[in-house]
Parts: sequence; C-alpha cells; structure tokens
Amino acid sequence: MPQVLKDEVRTRILDGALEVFARDGFEAATMASIATAAGVGAASIYRYYESKDELFAAIITPELTKRFESLLERRVSALARNALRGASADDAGGEMLTFWLEHRLAVVVLLDRAAGTPHAHYGERFVELLVKHSLAELRVAHDGIAITARARFVLNAVFDNTRRILASILAAHDKPADLREAIETFWSYQIAGLRGLSEHLAAAR
Repeated sequence: MPQVLKDEVRTRILDGALEVFARDGFEAATMASIATAAGVGAASIYRYYESKDELFAAIITPELTKRFESLLERRVSALARNALRGASADDAGGEMLTFWLEHRLAVVVLLDRAAGTPHAHYGERFVELLVKHSLAELRVAHDGIAITARARFVLNAVFDNTRRILASILAAHDKPADLREAIETFWSYQIAGLRGLSEHLAAAR
C-alpha cells in the first residue's frame, strides 16, 4: 500500500479511537469498535496498532497532557476568582476555552473517560484545583470565614459535577460557537451557585 494511503488509514484509526474513547471511555472501548468507527477491517487495525493502550498513548500524548496540566495550574485560580466575583468564564478562561476547542474530545477523555489509563487522575486534579482556589478566594473575600468539613465536602461534590458536565458539554457540541454558548450558559449557573455559597458561608460565621 502506498505511504499516502497508509498515513490516511492511520489517521482514520486515530480519529476513530479518539471518538470511541470519548464516547465509551477507555475501559469499555474495544479494538473492534474502534475499527468500526475508523471504517477499517477488524484485522487491519492490528497492522497499525497492537492494542487500545498503544492507540491511547498515540492520541493522549505527553505534550498534550503537559499543556493541559500547565493550563490547569495557571487558569483555574482565575476561573475560581472570577466565578466568586461574578465575571464571565471567558474573562478568565479564554486560553483554556481555546485549548478545549482545539482538543475537544481529548479533553473529554482526560476529564471523565480515562479510567484504566495512566491519566485517570486528570479529572480529580481538575476538581482539586477548583476546590483549592475557590477556598482561597473565599478566604480573601471574607476574612475569618470558617470553612467546615461539610462545606468542603459540598464544594468538592459541586466541582466533581462541574467536571462531568463540562465533559458532557464538550462531547455533545462539535461546533465552536455552539460549544462556547453551552459553556457560557453553564458557567452563568455555576457563578450564581458559587456566589450563593459564598454569601451563605459569610452569613454563618
């Protein structure tokens, strides 16, 4: 087979694998379902990749995960700060939103479909950072505020739900304008909830 055709088939397989990983999750994905999504024979796929683990590593690369981790470290604090102050998601998260638009399905996988892989911790890391920076902003906004174990539990549950909803939004919207609108709509809801929590904790101290 000419090299151009081999490269085309390889690209189709990678695209199909990403689609299946984002739809079904890594653990439920099979080489057969990936072959179907790629439009190649079940036997043919093994001439390019020996396993779904090899496919996953080819899609979710160290460069991609490193960039995502860097964005989380740099931008989540701004997202938490602006949420508690009532700003829009785009005010703080434009860079992250751009990354999500460019790597939509890969972000779905990292946030909510990577169980069984070396990157299963990414969703938890996202939640941990949101909780950490939200608590820091609450303490700045309300000096002396008491953050009880119950409040911390609720905040963790809220942001774990945020992770899942963002993954669902990214999975469902492949057009940039639609994706941006959906995220901004969700963020308007998130802002109201976080500001309400802030006011509740401040009143209870």
